[in-house]
Amino acid sequence: MLKIINNVLEPTDLFTLYEALIGNHMWNLNRSSDVTVGGRFPGCSFIVNGKNNYNDQYWIGYFRCLLERINQKLKEQHNFSVPIKVDSLSLNAQNDNHYTEFHADKANRFSIVGFLTPQWAEDWGGELNIEGKIIKYKPGDFVLFDSELLHRSQEIKKLPYWRITVAYVIEKSNT
Repeated sequence: MLKIINNVLEPTDLFTLYEALIGNHMWNLNRSSDVTVGGRFPGCSFIVNGKNNYNDQYWIGYFRCLLERINQKLKEQHNFSVPIKVDSLSLNAQNDNHYTEFHADKANRFSIVGFLTPQWAEDWGGELNIEGKIIKYKPGDFVLFDSELLHRSQEIKKLPYWRITVAYVIEKSNT
């Protein structure tokens, strides 16, 4: 399953959010999706295995509320919703020196990736690749997919901004 959720965040919201995130001290400069060269990039893991990992109640609250908005847009656009049981919540910031390898998240979960950089040109790259399906990086859009699917960011060209994404892993309902 793969669903693109359009316009979850508006451009004015994205500029404010981007500036607040970039100006925050929470970024870990040694995050990675793999241990290969170039695979390390700034990030912050707020929730890991359902427990708070980085105790910043403001940002955890913000992104939990954002998940409610994602679900609202998902229902409007696709007549679908996800449970609000967050297994992991993290931010990633990449530039042209960083990339992710193909990886899968946990089984029996949904992954949601949101594009938070307020401006993006198509020739900057940075698309989301989910098992060969390329989803363009469109500011304010989010992508929902089964966590077992292999995914990665495409190569990023020279760009004037950080490519910031939020990544949720949501437990699927047992019912």
